Amino acid sequence: MSKSLTVFLAACVLMLSVLPTADAAITLTATVKTALERTISEADRSQADKLTSLYNEFVQLQSRDAELTSQLKAVNAKNKEAQASLTKQIKQIDAARLDRLEQEVRSSKDRYAPLFAQYTLLNKQLEASRSLGTKELSRILSLQINAMKIPVQLARMNIRAKEAEWKNAKEQASKAAKKVRTVLEGVEPLQAQIKAKQGAVKTIEASMTPVWSSFKQAVQRKEAKSAHSTLASVVSLSSQVNKEKQNLVGLENKISAILASAQAQLP
Repeated sequence: MSKSLTVFLAACVLMLSVLPTADAAITLTATVKTALERTISEADRSQADKLTSLYNEFVQLQSRDAELTSQLKAVNAKNKEAQASLTKQIKQIDAARLDRLEQEVRSSKDRYAPLFAQYTLLNKQLEASRSLGTKELSRILSLQINAMKIPVQLARMNIRAKEAEWKNAKEQASKAAKKVRTVLEGVEPLQAQIKAKQGAVKTIEASMTPVWSSFKQAVQRKEAKSAHSTLASVVSLSSQVNKEKQNLVGLENKISAILASAQAQLP
């Protein structure tokens, strides 16, 4: 084997030795490295060049796989955090104002409760007085009731106004929340696509394991042609994995855009 080829192979082996891989089953151990070097060294020049070139492509694919895996983890974590934050913020839309208005309604009802109780009592007493025929008592009670009518009416108007304001605020908050949730509806179909892509990646990676085993057996037997064939299959499958992971990154980025749009809709 030529000196240049030896240097090239050594460089390739070094690249992979520090390369993180997504699939633990696809790992170039020291034993396999040595076997691969021997297979290449004993192969004819044409076969050695092809195997080395293919191996270099495999290294690049594995490097890209690591990059994509890192990107996926980062954007997925960011999306999960953003989605959790949005869910919390949706629940908090106008929360302080709604709490204040609700408290005002309760306070008004509590404040006017004695007035309403007294007004109700006087009306019951008047009814009883009339049934007993006590005209003077009925006259006095009627005067008291008439004197209370305006304060009672004003109190009821005050409570109704506060209830209407609270109801209107709740409706506005509900509409604002619905507006944000409508935007977020776009996430679900993307998540379904992500799940399908993840399943595809697992399937491809599972099919890669026996092929990688065959490759390791081929280099142990120094069968350059078989090693090239199996490694070509691994490269093809690795390329498919990267393609699916690139699609996954794209889908996660679309989710990021939707989350950003939803965030912008918050009041």
